[in-house]
Amino acid sequence: MKEDKGARWFELECVPKEYIFPKEYRPQNLDSPVCDSIPVISLAKSKAENGHSSQPVEEILKASQELGFFQVINHGIPEKTVTDAMNVLKEFFDMQAKDTTIETVPHKKGYIYTNSTYFAKDGVHLWRENVKHPCHPLEECIHLWPDTPTRYQEVIAAYMVEIQKLSTRILEMICEGLGLEQGYFKDTSEVQFFSSNFYPPCPDPSLTLGLLPHIDPSLITILYQGGSTGLQVMKDGQWVNVGAIPNAFVVNIGNQLEVCLLLIFHISFLRTKTFKMAIQLKCCI
Repeated sequence: MKEDKGARWFELECVPKEYIFPKEYRPQNLDSPVCDSIPVISLAKSKAENGHSSQPVEEILKASQELGFFQVINHGIPEKTVTDAMNVLKEFFDMQAKDTTIETVPHKKGYIYTNSTYFAKDGVHLWRENVKHPCHPLEECIHLWPDTPTRYQEVIAAYMVEIQKLSTRILEMICEGLGLEQGYFKDTSEVQFFSSNFYPPCPDPSLTLGLLPHIDPSLITILYQGGSTGLQVMKDGQWVNVGAIPNAFVVNIGNQLEVCLLLIFHISFLRTKTFKMAIQLKCCI
């Protein structure tokens, strides 16, 4: 680490040994082209021949069945809402750097912040910082979130309202495609928690990870990449790179929804992992 007391933990010329993963855990195929077979689905409403609104139900159902992973554009979430959320989170992570004693916030505060030294796998740290907190019921959770920056609660609450609308819309389209009654997932489809990962610049991304390979236990996960590359999904036994499309959201089918679909169609799904992005917004349902 640098001796400069004013430097942040990641402002280094090389990756410290405590962040270097064994070769079998390191990122793969980082230099490969972005996979062009990951579905990108427009949610813009169009007029069908009968005059009723038509939504891409078949595209979403097919992507859910075959990949369990897709991106959505023209989703209706104002770009300003997303930009404000990204900016306030950048402020939040910048503020944590001023207090070098912070590792984690007590659970009683209602949110948890962890720095890069908090988690270790076999003694190796992840290259990231994270903040997460519950979001349901939203009106009962807001006051438990970080109160600095002062606009954090207001901005993230506005963002969560839009994410809830988007997630509900996607689940309703899945229900329609499966022939289930509308509102089938209503009692279990509220956004449960919000998580933001800060993946700072790394002198050698091939040596470390921001997040270990994982699966999501939720119904669905709505993920905003923040315009940065680094997201990978396993496809046909290989980790492939997912493009960072401006103002797009990644939708990952979680274990709970996978079970529902498996019971109906015996569908197989792929798993995802993410690493080395700038700031990532993850909302699980």
